[in-house]
Amino acid sequence: MKKVFLYSMILSFLLPSLWEGLGGVSLCANAAIRKEYKNMKEYIKTSNYAKGREQIAKCLADSTINTDPELYALAIALETKANDAENMKLYLNQKYDTTAFFNSNSKIVEYSLIHDKVQNALAPLSDAKRKKKATALVPYYQNLYNGGVFFIKHKQWATADRMFSMFIDNASHPLLAGHVSVPMPKMARAAFWSMTACFESKQYKDVFKYHDLAEADTANINYVLQYEALAYEQLKDTANYISKLKEGIAKNPTATEFFFSRLTDYYNSVHDYKSAYMLNDSLLRTDSTSTLYLYAQTIALFNMKEYDRCIANTESLLRISPDNADANYYLGLCWYNKGLDYDATLIPDPTSKTYKENKKKVNQMFEQAMPYLEKFRAARPNDKERWQAPLYRIYFSLNLSEKLKELETATR
Repeated sequence: MKKVFLYSMILSFLLPSLWEGLGGVSLCANAAIRKEYKNMKEYIKTSNYAKGREQIAKCLADSTINTDPELYALAIALETKANDAENMKLYLNQKYDTTAFFNSNSKIVEYSLIHDKVQNALAPLSDAKRKKKATALVPYYQNLYNGGVFFIKHKQWATADRMFSMFIDNASHPLLAGHVSVPMPKMARAAFWSMTACFESKQYKDVFKYHDLAEADTANINYVLQYEALAYEQLKDTANYISKLKEGIAKNPTATEFFFSRLTDYYNSVHDYKSAYMLNDSLLRTDSTSTLYLYAQTIALFNMKEYDRCIANTESLLRISPDNADANYYLGLCWYNKGLDYDATLIPDPTSKTYKENKKKVNQMFEQAMPYLEKFRAARPNDKERWQAPLYRIYFSLNLSEKLKELETATR
């Protein structure tokens, strides 16, 4: 910060060259306007920054003078003095206003770049004077990044995005070209922070304004793709949302939980269980012991009514994670549904030996289901809508009167 202070002082010393570059020419010979400028100079002299900024805002709103280089030179002078004041406090170990410091810093850059444009349209500066001006401006430009980081940390998202946008957009500005060289990793990180700020402030369309650059931030690529996916979701762009989830899985198969969970949830929500199964299968080939992928495959196979395959898959899951309540539920429900499906094929005939044998098969399936559903009930006692009906049917079919009585009492 002390280094920035010294740069700020340098710009103050260079301001006379800025005035020289104007050649004494102003668009405003009007006496009333000259009085406005005189007032502005007095505010600068007395460090009345609030009044000075009011005066500048008033003049900027006037289309007859808002292309006058002198107006922007005065605005630069005001913001430079305000910036130096905060920097001096820091230099002297006094209490200072970091927000004011970075805001004035950004205004110096903004006004300097506009001044360069209007000055060139009126009477271009000599190369030597323009080089001095650019050299003085460079540290303020570089400090836009620091300002953006500061506002990110304080969750002032709109201001943070403004800082990073200025940093990115003006890196190749004619005034700064040849005077600044920002490494690609830093530029990519600025784009990532801009994306973060836009997402957090719910400016979802703006999330994508530097997305190509942000995706070059390899250290944060997972977060970049997450922001993009979530922004597409908020914009109700389902095609791009799904595409971005797939990209997230493809680009980092070892850290796919966010993308995988959302993609499988989407497939299940639209009843595209085959796609869910194929996704799970492809990832299980890379990590056959992943409880995340195994559980997702259990759900896919269950929804496809592939109960035998679902049982085998879920048993693999439970060998790794025996206390997984939902895995116990699906394993129990697979056996229960197998029993129901088989029972539905039987033609009731109490006198038939074959019928009695087949009913035993149904009950055997119910017996297989019972311990898993009871484990689920013990783990999730309040989840009655999932375990109450199958356990009731099982207890009734197996003539387990004591268990049936306890269940009725517990769920009354």
